[in-house]
Amino acid sequence: MTDSHFSELSEDSVLALEGAGIAAFLQGQLTCDTRAAGPGTSVPGALCNAQGRVVADLRLLLPASDQGLLRVGSALAEHTAAVLGRYAMFSRIAVQPARDRWQPCALWGTAAAAALRDAAGTAPAGENACAAGDGWLAVCCDEAGTAFELYLSGDGGSALRERLEAAGTAAEADWRALELRRGLLRLGEGQAESQLPQALNYDRAGLVSFRKGCYTGQEVVARLHYRGRAKKRWGLWQGRLAAAAAPGGMLADTDGKPCAEVLRCVVDSTGTSWIAALARVEDSNRALAGAAGEALEPCVLPYPSNGD
Repeated sequence: MTDSHFSELSEDSVLALEGAGIAAFLQGQLTCDTRAAGPGTSVPGALCNAQGRVVADLRLLLPASDQGLLRVGSALAEHTAAVLGRYAMFSRIAVQPARDRWQPCALWGTAAAAALRDAAGTAPAGENACAAGDGWLAVCCDEAGTAFELYLSGDGGSALRERLEAAGTAAEADWRALELRRGLLRLGEGQAESQLPQALNYDRAGLVSFRKGCYTGQEVVARLHYRGRAKKRWGLWQGRLAAAAAPGGMLADTDGKPCAEVLRCVVDSTGTSWIAALARVEDSNRALAGAAGEALEPCVLPYPSNGD
């Protein structure tokens, strides 16, 4: 059985940017170093408000200097476009929803790279590397080449989709669970402008550059990095819940005391629940319990703790 899984991503949307100097404009807005973005490289990052709170997590693709795409969560796309639009007008850059032109999809598994090469003739190699073709853009999301984000458009994108679906499909929830295991927490409805990047582990996951210079909210984010310590960060737990844990709900310790706030819960196709919850750093490796007392085991996230 070929280990290649394709899924449309209904929880993601795309914003299109048009105009000269997109990377320079975004350099003053996003947490990532947009100078690294180009036809062959994408950059993951976040948009913050002036208080350093995350408006949205995102990925920047820059297939041309005057054409850019931002992958954002569907629930936050309109708000993100409005926030960027306040500043983009001064740089003569247009920010428009583009979900009708670009369909976000995902491809993953040990045979994903081979499936993409067979279907498209090429595949990007190396984390954040990009490749493009007729009606499609592809981003490699890990060094192993087992996870790809795809953006499909027009007849060329539809033809590629058919070929990839023939190699194997899976539920979007399985991709979302994989994102969590890769250490990436995606924000959803009602979660904009509530957390600093450090609480979301964006500093550890490569979404924040501390060398790029100023951007909106940078002073707050940098102060915590250089002079403070995040007291709470999200951790990942897995188990089987009687009902999916809703964001804002609480997980409890073995004594029944609430100690972790649920930020996201994904139930994969096997029925396993993957719960991202905000907890004190010292509690992130402890077994916890769900609302009905279900046992939840902590998972190790794939980045260094940096002493926290």
